[in-house]
Amino acid sequence: MASTRDAQFERKLNVQGRPSIEISVRSGCVQIRRGEEGSITIRGALRVRQSIFDWNDPAALAGELASSPPVVQEGNTILIGAAADRSLFRRVKFLLEIEAPPDACVRAVGDSAGLFIEGIHGPVDCQTDSGEIELQDVQSQVSVSSDSGSISIRQVAGPVEARSDSGEILALEIGGGIDARTDSGGIDVSQTLAAPVYARSDSGRITVKLAEAGGYNVRVCTDNGLLDLPEMRQVSASRRELEGWIRGGGSMVDIATDSGDIRVL
Repeated sequence: MASTRDAQFERKLNVQGRPSIEISVRSGCVQIRRGEEGSITIRGALRVRQSIFDWNDPAALAGELASSPPVVQEGNTILIGAAADRSLFRRVKFLLEIEAPPDACVRAVGDSAGLFIEGIHGPVDCQTDSGEIELQDVQSQVSVSSDSGSISIRQVAGPVEARSDSGEILALEIGGGIDARTDSGGIDVSQTLAAPVYARSDSGRITVKLAEAGGYNVRVCTDNGLLDLPEMRQVSASRRELEGWIRGGGSMVDIATDSGDIRVL
């Protein structure tokens, strides 16, 4: 049976001005939440497993990473997960809890990792090959992508761009433009301010709740699905496609799915 070893570490860094946090992990979970001004606290738990291709002692690697974790500070830029030899991390699962100043901007990348961020000004950029992404209470631009995993975004004051090859996209209470695309999965978005909405799903239903104030130009298209739309002034209509405007027109809403229903509220 392959052996494993666990270890923990904690680092507290002082920063002046707006910090930039860049994270790269192969496997595990990253949680970032709002902390105090002027400091970043990083608490980490890691698990190292034995590899049949590498007979180095897991306990030795766990101890080395705990005593000298992959955390580098370059002024106001904090690099987490950076290492000269990335192959070391093939056997390591990281669980990271990070407290960051409210005005931090974040970029997080994971091969097989969940990314969870709350209460950060941003902008925020998250990418994972296989894992969930959850963001809440971000005050500027958000860009996220997941090859295989759900995306959940709530209470964002700026524009949102979300991509998923296989997974649902949820983006609610968005105060800017929305660009959501998934190959296989549903899309559910809502706005607090009128702004452009672009939504695409090859296979999945799409629901869009528009802002209560402000006008929209609307275009919806589905190859095999039903259309459920609010009262609007129609410009053109067919079995598959409809165009029109709401409240005199304004921001563009462009929604299309190959196989799925479309609902606009």
